[in-house]
Amino acid sequence: MRKAAIYQIDAVQRSNQLALKADRALARQAGGGDREAFRKIVDANKQRMFTVARSVMQDASLAEDVVQEAFIKAYNALPDFRGNSLLSTWLYRITYLSAIDLNRQQIRHLKLATATPVDEYVVDESVTGRSENIVESRQTQRRIDHALTKLSPFEQTVFSLRHLQNFKLREIALVVDRSEGTVKNILFRAIRKMRDHLESAQISLQEIEKC
Repeated sequence: MRKAAIYQIDAVQRSNQLALKADRALARQAGGGDREAFRKIVDANKQRMFTVARSVMQDASLAEDVVQEAFIKAYNALPDFRGNSLLSTWLYRITYLSAIDLNRQQIRHLKLATATPVDEYVVDESVTGRSENIVESRQTQRRIDHALTKLSPFEQTVFSLRHLQNFKLREIALVVDRSEGTVKNILFRAIRKMRDHLESAQISLQEIEKC
């Protein structure tokens, strides 16, 4: 291995170690009752935690509930945070498990199979003067949504995190508690299914990036 490559690896390792150390310190402060420290944790992670919850939940408002519940669980568990992984990854994992729990409750108690998800990209059809780009974008989104329904719930989650939310394979593996190899295989299978349903729409899907 060339010296430049070795230096680069060492720099990444040092950066990771510093990040873990900073996370442990911030978690200790927040766990000790420092509200400002916990606010920093919330502000830094709430958006991606929502994307994790949204990859499991069809309803955006329920995903918001999941994030709130995840923060409560995280706050109570902060004294037990050991810093073996990044604080963000730990929070994503709590969010994912909270979403799975709530989703199971919804499946048991509600019949939502035919419900139409209401998302931020939905455009009111009564509005006049829409541009063709907006109409085409909505049609494309509908095709993608329909293709996603052909995936299993777990495939939907993994695919959404990788290709719609740009999570790295390693992050997804930690969140869903699977190996990177398993996550990659799931993504290949999901992409193959998606391509079958999107072929007529001429929508290209990004190939899995190598870590």
